[in-house]
Amino acid sequence: MAGAALSIRALAFVSIAPLVGGTAVPARVRVAFAVMLVLLLAPVVPAPDPSVGLVRLVLTESLVGFMLGFAGRMVIDAALYAGGVASYSSGLAIANQLDPITQLNLPMLGVLYRLLGILTFLAIGGHRQFVAVLARSYTLLPVGTANLEGPWVASAVSLTGRMIVLGVRLAAPVIVSGLLVDTALMLVARAVPQMHILVVGAPIRLGFGLLAVGLSLQILLPLIVESIDGSMTDAGALLRALGG
Repeated sequence: MAGAALSIRALAFVSIAPLVGGTAVPARVRVAFAVMLVLLLAPVVPAPDPSVGLVRLVLTESLVGFMLGFAGRMVIDAALYAGGVASYSSGLAIANQLDPITQLNLPMLGVLYRLLGILTFLAIGGHRQFVAVLARSYTLLPVGTANLEGPWVASAVSLTGRMIVLGVRLAAPVIVSGLLVDTALMLVARAVPQMHILVVGAPIRLGFGLLAVGLSLQILLPLIVESIDGSMTDAGALLRALGG
């Protein structure tokens, strides 16, 4: 019973965590990874409270694991969001390709940003940090002790807001470049009405957009590092809020 109680949070965490939570990863692999985490953590985490009802246990532990996994997932999804925004600003929105993680057709820049975000996430040890956060959560918030009546919603909203802010910051150079190019093209269109600005402007927007994408990659590493630190802080605040 104790092992099953411990596994609920780990299964919820693995189901949405970056890398292992993608649809391309077989369900057996995710379950095996969650079982391995439980076996490693069981000797060192507090035993669950036997007085907690089964329904409450499943709901609270699933919520805790899901939110911890989402805290790590949002760093990668923010890169995908940034790539989607940058695609519209650079004129590459119609260029889609198959995302190897979600198995969906996504904007080409979105897939590029996501893959670069994953590589950066792995290079700086983000996967180890979030597994450590999961292990620490059993001490800060023992199994079955989560209080859903606490102010945890604000911390959950903060995680979502951080994803949007990070995505906009990653795509900001491309957005600014697109705005400047569009402004220049509008001035040219006013000065030379005979020019077919849509035909002339498309390669110009594309060229400046790709240049801005290349320059924006320099800020990818520091922003992702900052985002991982911030998401772990939000995850800690969420655990404290659920603990009352």
